[in-house]
Amino acid sequence: MLYFAYASNMHRAQMERWCPASRFLRAAALKGFRFVYDGFSVTWDGAVANIVKSEAETVWGALYEVTTRDRVTLDAFEGYPRDYDHRDVEVKDRDGNVLRAITYFRTGRAPGKPHPDYERIVIDGAKECGLPDDYIDKAIRVVRM
Repeated sequence: MLYFAYASNMHRAQMERWCPASRFLRAAALKGFRFVYDGFSVTWDGAVANIVKSEAETVWGALYEVTTRDRVTLDAFEGYPRDYDHRDVEVKDRDGNVLRAITYFRTGRAPGKPHPDYERIVIDGAKECGLPDDYIDKAIRVVRM
């Protein structure tokens, strides 16, 4: 089964720790959604990543192949169904291939700022997966005053 990660699970070391059988495949894009930091995570001491509907925008992420056991682990890690829900989505890779994958999301909450450590993991994972630099700078990186 395919899993579309758009946040800290793009970071390969984290995925290897949680889902050792998973295999990174390639970067992919999910149209009709926008990446946001919202809500508050006690674990991360700040807002965490989410995707919300936005017809004109696209979320980039990492496409992984995962086992059924990995899926159970991801459900627990993401707090399914208490914190995050999941859905099947269609993503497109850079070669134009359309693939069905599962991804996690939650009802949008108040926007917030992530803890710098969390943001760093998301950015490092995005770079590891080859996401576009302009996407990382505009969608993932937080402007701190």
